Amino acid sequence: MHHAPSSSTAPERLPLSLAWLALGAFAIGTESFIVAGLLPVLAADLRISPTHAGQLVLLFALSYAIGSPLMAAACARFGRRPLLVASLAAFSGLTLLASMAQGFGQLALARLALGLVAGVFVPTASAVAASLVSPALRGRALAIVTGGGTLAVALGVPLGAWIAGWGGWRTAYLLIAALGLVATVGLAAGLPRRLAAAAPAASGGAAFAVLRAPGALAGLGVSVLWTTGGFSFYTYIALFLSRTVGI
Repeated sequence: MHHAPSSSTAPERLPLSLAWLALGAFAIGTESFIVAGLLPVLAADLRISPTHAGQLVLLFALSYAIGSPLMAAACARFGRRPLLVASLAAFSGLTLLASMAQGFGQLALARLALGLVAGVFVPTASAVAASLVSPALRGRALAIVTGGGTLAVALGVPLGAWIAGWGGWRTAYLLIAALGLVATVGLAAGLPRRLAAAAPAASGGAAFAVLRAPGALAGLGVSVLWTTGGFSFYTYIALFLSRTVGI
């Protein structure tokens, strides 16, 4: 007696590449926000005021915000796979250089470059995550990658600050560089050789043309105000907590 083949199919499995993308996002997110947790020890080591050290956050933010669309246009001719591997490798190298900075100027240049690299990796990682799975699983894939950045704020930053408490801020940066290197190797080995082609990128000027759309500036202004308010306090939260409640 012949049995009809089963119409059910095995559920789609999420690729391991998503874990490497999430680890890369975790490393970048930790470095992005860790200056807030390291501010007192970093300012003391570099012999600058905490206010001066806080400008490192601003430099990274401006580099990321302005540089991301420009870098997308400049890197449009490169494939997504080499772009992810190269940008994360550059992140690891720049973080290593930042750990050896002997003054504010050197660390500021490293943070500017890190902002540009992060502006390449993070959007590309999200696009690749969505292309690795079927439409039904895209939301889950994106949540895994963006969850790496969320986990960086919730876990990576306080853990980095704790590490800096006994090993110095340079030790925390070295560990972040090591995490980035591990993720780089994982992506180089685990990403498919052929990824879905990216949509044509807009030119540098066209990338900002959306600001002329009705309501775009108003919406952007609201976002700028609430993020500025929140992160202006967050940048100096270590100083606030240490001076008010002794944490």
